[in-house]
Amino acid sequence: MKARRFIVFAGLLFLLAYGVWPNARRTQAASDPPKAGPAEWTLLFYLDADNDLENAQMNDLKEMIAAGSTKDVNIVVLADRHPNGDGRKYSNGAVANLKNWTSAKLLFVEKGNLHEIADWGEADMGDPATLKKFLQTAKQFPAKHYGVIFGDHGLGWPGACSDESNGDNMLTTQEIGAVLTEASTSLGKFELIGFDACLMANLEVAKSVAPAGHVMVASEELEPGDGWNYTPLLQSLARNPKISGAELGRLIVDTYSDYFAKSPDEGTQQEGDGITLSVISLDQLTALEKAVSDLGINNQAALTKAEERAFNKIARARSKAEEYGSNGEGDAGTQQFDLHNLAQNLKREPPDSPVVKAVDAVETAMKNVVLYNKHGRGRPNASGLSIFFPAEKNTLTEKQGKIAYPQTAFSLSAKWLPFLSVYTGADAADKAAPEVANVETTDTELDSDDVAVITTKVKADDIDDVRFVLVRVEDGEQTFLGALPSEPDDKGVVKESWDGEWFTIGDSKKELICPITRFEAINDAEDTYWVVVPAEVRFKGTDHWFRVSLYFNTDFNDEAVTGDFVYAFENTRMGPRQIDLEAGDDLRPVYEVFDKQGKHHFEASDNKEDIFHLTGTADIKVGRGPVDPGTYQIGFVVTDLAGNETRRFTEVKLD
Repeated sequence: MKARRFIVFAGLLFLLAYGVWPNARRTQAASDPPKAGPAEWTLLFYLDADNDLENAQMNDLKEMIAAGSTKDVNIVVLADRHPNGDGRKYSNGAVANLKNWTSAKLLFVEKGNLHEIADWGEADMGDPATLKKFLQTAKQFPAKHYGVIFGDHGLGWPGACSDESNGDNMLTTQEIGAVLTEASTSLGKFELIGFDACLMANLEVAKSVAPAGHVMVASEELEPGDGWNYTPLLQSLARNPKISGAELGRLIVDTYSDYFAKSPDEGTQQEGDGITLSVISLDQLTALEKAVSDLGINNQAALTKAEERAFNKIARARSKAEEYGSNGEGDAGTQQFDLHNLAQNLKREPPDSPVVKAVDAVETAMKNVVLYNKHGRGRPNASGLSIFFPAEKNTLTEKQGKIAYPQTAFSLSAKWLPFLSVYTGADAADKAAPEVANVETTDTELDSDDVAVITTKVKADDIDDVRFVLVRVEDGEQTFLGALPSEPDDKGVVKESWDGEWFTIGDSKKELICPITRFEAINDAEDTYWVVVPAEVRFKGTDHWFRVSLYFNTDFNDEAVTGDFVYAFENTRMGPRQIDLEAGDDLRPVYEVFDKQGKHHFEASDNKEDIFHLTGTADIKVGRGPVDPGTYQIGFVVTDLAGNETRRFTEVKLD
C-alpha cells in the first residue's frame, strides 16, 4: 500500500513539473508510469475515433495493449471517442482497464493495461491546436527516435482525421505538415510519419509533411477497417528496437500484408486483394518533385504546340492509369492516380519527345523515393505513390473540406498545377460529342434460346470508353441494369451479343440481377477486372438501409462471369469507410432509375425476393443469370477523352 501511494504521489509531481495538470481534467485513476531514461522509440498515436471508425480504432488500441510498451519502446496515444454506441460503427465498450469514455484521453499503453495520463474533455481532433498539444507531450517520453501515426479517415491531399462531434472538422495536409514541422524543431525530425487511413500515400501529402520527417508510411488505396496489424508490429519492434524508420516502415507493411495473406478466414484473404501500403523516403522527395514539375512543364508545352493531339495522348494515359478510391456512385472518384503507372502510360505514347525524358526522370526518382511497397492482386499497378490529376476545371479549383488543391504545399512549389490548369481548360473547351451510328440488332424479340447481335459504329480518334448497356423499360421508367466494357474494331464497328442474361450478385441460395457500374481492367490478356456494384445493407436486428459500394475481383470470358467479393465501403461525408458484412445482414442491389421526365434517382426493391440474407461474405459472388421477361433498351454509351458522351439504344423484347 505504501509503495502504491508513493508511485501515485510521484506521478502527480511529474505532471506538475511538466505543466499537464493545469490544462487537463483528471480522473482519480490517472497516473504516469515512471520512466528510467531515453528509450529507443516513442510512438505517438493520434487516434481520432470520434466518428464512425470508433469501433475499428478501439480494436487497434486493444492490439497495441496486447503488445504494450517496453523499456525501449514507448506507446503514447491520444484517443478521442464518440458518444454513440451501435456496436458496428461505434462502441460504448471498455478498453482494457478503462470503462467507456466519450472524451479525448491521453494514454500510456502497457501490456494488458492503459495508464491514463490526462482527460482533455471534448477535444476537436480536426483542430491543429489539438495535434500541437499532443505532440508537446512527447517530451515526457524522451527517445532517440520519434514516430507519429494518424489513425482515422483519410482523403489524400484534402486531409485526414475527421471529428464528428465537431462538425466533421478535419485536419488539412497543410495543417498536419505545419504542426509536425514546428514540433520537429524541438524533437528533431520524426523518424516515421504514418497514416493508418485511406488514400494518404499521395505525392501532395508527402510534400506537406516532408520538412518534418524522414519516412512516411501510407496507402494509395482505401484501407480495410481492420487497418494496420499492431500486435505483431509492436512485438517485432520490441524484439529489435534499434531499427531505423525505414526498417520500421517495412515491418508495418509486412505485418499489414501478412494479416490478410496468412489469415485462415477466406473473406479476410479476399480483402487483401485490394490493399496497398508503401514506405516513402521524405528525404529523397525533392528530386521527385523536380521531375514531376518537369513532366508538367513538358506536358503543358506539348498542349500549347498541338493541343488536340497532345490532349488526346495525355488524356488516354490518364484514363488507363490505376485510380484509387473509386466507387459505384457514378462519379469521378478521387482522381488520384498511381504516379509511376501514369508516367509509364505517357512514355508509351508521349505527346511530345521531351516528355519521354521527363518520364525517365520521374521513374528514376520514384526508385529512390519508394523504399518498399506491397499491394494486392486487384491493385497490380500500385507503385507506392499517387498524384492528383482531375479532368474538370471546377474539381481542380473547388474546396474539398477546408482546402482547395491550389493551396497545397505541392501546388505552391511545383509546376504540376499550371499544367493541370491548361489541361482542364482544354478538356472544358472540347464539347463535341462522339459520332455514333444508330444501333442495330439481329433480333428484336428474344426467346429463351435466341442470341441477338447488337452493333453500331463510332467515328472519332479520341474515344476513351465504350460500354455495352442494358436498360429495363417498364411503365414509362427506365432502370439502368449496368454496363459491360466493349471496344470498337479497326473500322470503328462495335459488336456485342445478348442472350437474355446479365450480371448477378448472389450467395449459395439466391442470385439477383445487379448493375455493375465501374470496371477497371486488371489484366487485359486474362479479362480480369476490378468492378464495383452499388448496393444497400441492413445490419442484423436493425431497420435502417444504407448505401455501400461492393468491390469484386472478377474474371470475364465468353462462357461465364465469375468473381470473388473483396470488401464493402460506405462513402460517408467524412471519407470512405469499410463496412464489415456479417451473417444475418441483408443486402440488396441499387439501381439508377429515370422517370418519364428524364429525372433520375436511385432505387432498391423492398420485395423479399430481391433481398438476400447473408450467411457469410465468402458466399457473395458475381455471376450471370437470366433477366425477367419484358422490354429492354440495349445499346452503347460512348465517351470521349474530354468526357463527352453519346448514347445509342435499340429496343428488344424478351419473352
